[in-house]
Amino acid sequence: MQAIRICGVIHFMDRGNALDPYSYKPALMKVFMTNETLSLSAIASTCGSKLVEAKGFEAKRQACLEEVNAGVMKLAKAKAKVGQNKKCSIATSFYDALVQGGLGKGTAANYLSTFRKAVHEGKPVKEWNPAQSKAKAKGAKGSKAKGKKEFSDLFRPAFNHDTGNSFMALCKAIEKDYKDDKIKTLYAGFVDYFKAEGDEIAE
Repeated sequence: MQAIRICGVIHFMDRGNALDPYSYKPALMKVFMTNETLSLSAIASTCGSKLVEAKGFEAKRQACLEEVNAGVMKLAKAKAKVGQNKKCSIATSFYDALVQGGLGKGTAANYLSTFRKAVHEGKPVKEWNPAQSKAKAKGAKGSKAKGKKEFSDLFRPAFNHDTGNSFMALCKAIEKDYKDDKIKTLYAGFVDYFKAEGDEIAE
């Protein structure tokens, strides 16, 4: 089997006599791309290029992302099917545009997965790298929890001092000052307490 180009169309040929060029017989299969497929691939390529542009120029980010989502919706409305890279012209066009724009292959693959899902569901993309966002959210949540734990560890000894009697006495004194309008907030009561103990508190 050999592929040759005739009038811009690729024909798969059954090899005949190597010495007789007319002995090649055209196979029944022809590989071609329709105008519609080319058009959809062009939209996917534009989406990829605009996504690269969005990453490089933060000032244009929102406009670029909106343009990408507009392309996603056009593909969804055309009922385009985004398959696997190197096997689907739309997927390959999108992926190649990302890589040619400077994105790593791993990032491009992640974006392609998001792109494929968005076109399939017909929904605009809110986050192009969900895994990264989840990692950041998890890290932020962990940091927040760690901060709470550290404060509780600092606060606990004061609360438990003298089996809780010292803290209870302080709370009653602050509560009394609050009821007597000597302080406007409970926080102010703690500030006054530390000042009375000789600490300098920045207000």
